[in-house]
Amino acid sequence: MKLACMGDSLTNGHGLESAQCWTSLLAKTLNIQVRNYGISGDTSGGMVGRFDHMLRTENPTHVFVMGGTNDLSFGLPDNLILSNIKTMTRQARHLGIPFIIGVPSTYFPSEEAKLYEINVDEFIVRLKGLQSKIKQFIEIDQCLSIDFSFGLDREHFLSDGIHPNEKGQVIMAQKAIAVVKNLQV
Repeated sequence: MKLACMGDSLTNGHGLESAQCWTSLLAKTLNIQVRNYGISGDTSGGMVGRFDHMLRTENPTHVFVMGGTNDLSFGLPDNLILSNIKTMTRQARHLGIPFIIGVPSTYFPSEEAKLYEINVDEFIVRLKGLQSKIKQFIEIDQCLSIDFSFGLDREHFLSDGIHPNEKGQVIMAQKAIAVVKNLQV
C-alpha cells in the first residue's frame, strides 16, 4: 500500500521532527509507504494546485486529504474549502484511487494566536462549523474518513494550541491506523 497525504501543517507535523509525525508513525506501525505532502500554512486552494503533481509523481494506491484551517484564518468561505476538498477527491475517484478525508483537529486558544493574526473567537466558531460541514460531506459522499476533531485535549498540543505535539501525533496516528489497517492491499 502506498498512501499519499495532502494537507497543511496538521498533516505536515508542524514543529516536530518528521519521525514524530502521525504519518510517519502510521507508516512504521503498518509497514506501509506513506508520503507526506503536508505544507505548513497551505490553503485548500494551494493543495488543489499541488494535488495532480502528487498523484502523478507518487502513483499512490490511496490518498488522504485534509485542509481548510489556514483558509479559515484568511477569512475564506467554507463553501470554497469544501469545493477544493471535493475537487481533489473527485480527481482521485476519476483515476480510481480510493481516498480518505480528514476532519481537522480542534483549537485551544493561546497567546500565540496573535502571531498567526487569528481572531480567536471567530476562528473557533468557524472551525467548528467547518468540521461539521466536512462531516456532512463525508456522510453524503459515503467516503472513508479520519476524524481528528475529538480525542485531543490541550495537553496534546504545542504551546500555540493549534498544532498537535508528540502525544497528539500518537493519538492522530492511532486514529489513522484504525482506518488504514483495513485498507491494506
